[in-house]
Formats: sequence, structure tokens, C-alpha cells
Amino acid sequence: MLVAKRLICGIFALILIIWGAMMTSNTQQVLQVLGFCIFIFGITLAYIAIKQNLPTYSFWITLLAMGLAYALLVTKNPSADDENISFAEETPQVEKTNDVSTIAKKQRKKRSKGVNLAAYPKISGSATVIHAHVFYIDGRYVRLYGVDAPDNDQLCSDANGSSYNCGEAAASWVRNWIDTNPIDCYLLKIEPKGQDLATCVWGEYDIGAGLVSSGWGLANTRETNIYKPYEIMAQNEGSGLWQGTFYTPADWRDIKSRRNDFTIKRQSSSPDGGFLNFGSWFK
Repeated sequence: MLVAKRLICGIFALILIIWGAMMTSNTQQVLQVLGFCIFIFGITLAYIAIKQNLPTYSFWITLLAMGLAYALLVTKNPSADDENISFAEETPQVEKTNDVSTIAKKQRKKRSKGVNLAAYPKISGSATVIHAHVFYIDGRYVRLYGVDAPDNDQLCSDANGSSYNCGEAAASWVRNWIDTNPIDCYLLKIEPKGQDLATCVWGEYDIGAGLVSSGWGLANTRETNIYKPYEIMAQNEGSGLWQGTFYTPADWRDIKSRRNDFTIKRQSSSPDGGFLNFGSWFK
């Protein structure tokens, strides 16, 4: 009977190890972390089957820390879908330069075909940059259509693996580019109690295209694919966020919203042991 229990535990451990190893190859870093944790849990279960002892709670805390550290060290690879994108417009060619103003001013205004911005309400004036993709202008908060960028509190890793505030770096890039110059924002969707959805331009330059092509923003493909070629260009050049590793802004917000849910519940012991008392289970 003891051999049968160990065999069942060992088979389950093998399944977890294989499953976790497969998940670590996923392009989504959240799934990579989960796969890493499953992989280590499988190894732990195999250890339990042999030693018949349950690790202490400090092991599980260490496991979580290792999973988060693993996510920061893994370079996020482009998905295979990126290679199959049908470009509606020619990808702009930008000179490799460290002068952010030079990069920004070379981003020509690109509008999605069939969209006449003149048909939408327009607000104009100097903008206050709240986040790289969120502005306060003419008494309204607007979010750039088709673009996502890190919030000001997001942290990323640079090319050397050092942590830095990429959210503030992205916002500073936009501030330095548009400065106090007046911009025009065309309101595509008005939210009376929230952030309006808008396409904003500075003269002939599309601010969303400039932000994404500089590498400090990502294309929000849930809304449109028009900025995807700019994202691929920035990724290939290692510009902005692409100089190192980072969570997508959406993943970062999700992790931030869930991090306070992590609590440690102490296991209550009973005189009879119970199922999770592996020492008694193998007797």
C-alpha cells in the first residue's frame, strides 16, 4: 500500500513538472511565473513522496519570491502573431539616435483609413501629462486611442537588469517632446465621469505614433492595430521599454490590483493528522 501511495504521488509530481516546464515557454510573463511555480511544486511533491515530509511555510514564501524574480529576468519574446501582421501602412524608418526630440519629430502623423478626425469634437491647448498616455487638457482627462503605456508607478528592468521607474520615464519623454506647445485632441468617445478616448496630434505629428515608435508605449490592439508596426520597429531597435524587460502595462495593473490578496493561512493540526499530513499519509 505504501508503494502504491508513493507511486501515485510520483506520477502526479511528474505531470506537474511537465506542465510547468511547458508553461514557462509561454510569451506571457504572468503564465511564465505560474508555470515556474507549478514546476517547482512538482519537484517538491516528488521530494515529499520520497522523504514523506511536508515543507515549512517559509518554503512556499521562497517559492513565490523565486517565481517573481524569474519573471523579471526572462526577456519577453515577440509572439508569433507579430510575424503575420498585415501592414495597412508602410512602417516608418527612423534614424537610430539618442536624441528623443529628434526621434519624436520624425514620427509623421498616421491616421487609420476611413477615419475622418474632423468629424469628431476637438479640444485644444497645452496639456498636462498625467501618465504617458493620459493627458489633462481643456478641463478634461483624455486617454490616447490605440495606445497603452506604463503608469507612473510601474517599474521595469533596463539592459543591465537594474530596476528603474519606466512609468515616470515614459511620462517624462512625452513632457519633453510636446513641452508647453498646444496640441489638438479629437474626442472619439466621451466619458462624462472618466477618461475620454481621443487621438491627439501636435501639428502634423500623431502623439500616439510618436509614443509607441519611441518604445515608451505599446500598441493597444484591443482598440486598433494601426500602431502595431511602430511597436515592432521600437522592439527591433531596443528603444524605450524594449531596452530591457518589463510587464505589459495591463499585466502590471492586474498584478498591482491582486497583490494585497496574498495572505498566509496557517494550517491547523489535528490529532489524527489529516490528508496534508504527509508523514501519516505514507504510514
